[in-house]
Amino acid sequence: MGGEIPRVVTKADVYEEIIHTERPVCPYCGGKMRIWECQDCGLSCHAGWGTPYLFICADDACPLYVNGWEEMKKNYGRTCSYRCIYLPGAGGTETMAVFSSRDCITELLNEETVAADRLRGTATDPVVHQLIASFKREDLAALQDSLFDDTTYWKIRTEAAALIGELGPLEIVELLESTVFRDKRIGDAVRTAIKRIHEINQTRECPYCKETVTAEATICIQCGRPLKQG
Repeated sequence: MGGEIPRVVTKADVYEEIIHTERPVCPYCGGKMRIWECQDCGLSCHAGWGTPYLFICADDACPLYVNGWEEMKKNYGRTCSYRCIYLPGAGGTETMAVFSSRDCITELLNEETVAADRLRGTATDPVVHQLIASFKREDLAALQDSLFDDTTYWKIRTEAAALIGELGPLEIVELLESTVFRDKRIGDAVRTAIKRIHEINQTRECPYCKETVTAEATICIQCGRPLKQG
């Protein structure tokens, strides 16, 4: 197979990882943190967060936030307070200065949207239901469309690959083998599908010329070379 181009980690990849990460708990109020799309704000303007998303305690009743106004005014003469934040992979919480009750709140991700995105590519996703319906109709073309569409969500594409494998069409093996997939996860799913197609058809690939031969063949019908058994 053509292999894969090394996958670049994008903002969408980070988003997917963080929405499936267990929510950290604020050590000051005990509430679960929410996902924040990083912006420059507070005393950390232009510092850069090193991630497009992090977790933040958005509870206005949090003691850190409530008491921070008086402490910052008394100690530094600044009208600001703190919110507790957690950077994925950092191993602990930190604090971020805010200058109003609205700082960081407008960039909080909508919880309904996050919940819906967590279901994408799962058994409850209508798109997955459509793929399964295509499989039951033995509609290889529809499954191919989903697999080869670079704009389609990767979990949908890997599901399409798995269903193609279960459908077992030998005629698609050459195309699968020669296609370069930009996402390793999809490439892995395609390799598994190819293996499954050969299992269903009791065939295998000649290691020399890549011709499809029967599993019991001792000589390749294309290049004439002897084949090992097992």
